[in-house]
Amino acid sequence: MGDLNYWINTKDYSTAQLVWNGIGCLFWVVTYAALLREIIVKKYVEMPFFIAAGNLAWEFVWSFFYHPNTGRLFSLSYQGAFLLDVFIFYSILKYGYKQISVPEIQKHFKWIAIVLLVMWIPLNYFFVSQGFDTAIGANSGYILNLIISLLYPLLLLRSDPKNFSETVAWFKFLGTGCISVSMFLIYPDNYFVHILAVCCFIFDLSYTILLKRKLMNAAS
Repeated sequence: MGDLNYWINTKDYSTAQLVWNGIGCLFWVVTYAALLREIIVKKYVEMPFFIAAGNLAWEFVWSFFYHPNTGRLFSLSYQGAFLLDVFIFYSILKYGYKQISVPEIQKHFKWIAIVLLVMWIPLNYFFVSQGFDTAIGANSGYILNLIISLLYPLLLLRSDPKNFSETVAWFKFLGTGCISVSMFLIYPDNYFVHILAVCCFIFDLSYTILLKRKLMNAAS
C-alpha cells in the first residue's frame, strides 16, 4: 500500500505517459460532473443515449472486473467516472426520451436503454477477457470514444443547441486529446488506436466549432 508503484505505476510507464493520461482522465471526470450540472439545470441529457449505456458498461467492467495497470490512482479515476455515469444513465432513463422524435420508441424508451446497457456489459467484458484490449482498456475505450464523437454532432444537428454545453464540449475534447497524446507515447505501434485517436480529434474539434456557431446563431 505504501509503495509508490501501487498508486502510480512508474515502473512500466514514463512520467510523460502517466501525466498525459492522468490529465486526460481528470478532464473526463470533470466532463461528467459538468454534464450532470447541465442535466440538473436543463432537464435534458446531451449525451446520446446509445453511447451513454456503452460508457456506463465500460466503466462498470473496468471498475469491478478489471483495473488499469497504471496504478491505483488511475483505477480510482475510472471508478469516480463510473459513479458519475450511474447518475448520468439514471438521467437518461428519466429524460433521454427527449432525444427521440418517434412516438413508438419514446413509449418504450426506458426498456430500450436498459437492454442496451445489458448488451454493452458482456461486449466490454469479453472484449477484454479474450485478449482484444490493452492493460488500460485503450482499444475498447477508443471504439466507444469514436461512437461518442460521431453521435454527438448528429444529435446536435436535430436538437435545440441550447440543450448542449460548450463547457462539456471543451472538457470532452481536452480529455480525449490528452489521453490520445498518451496513447502515442504508451503504444507507439498500436496503429489501430492511433487512427481512432486522430478521428476522435477531428470529430471532437468539428463538434466544438459547430456547437459554438449554432449557439451564436441562436443568440442573434
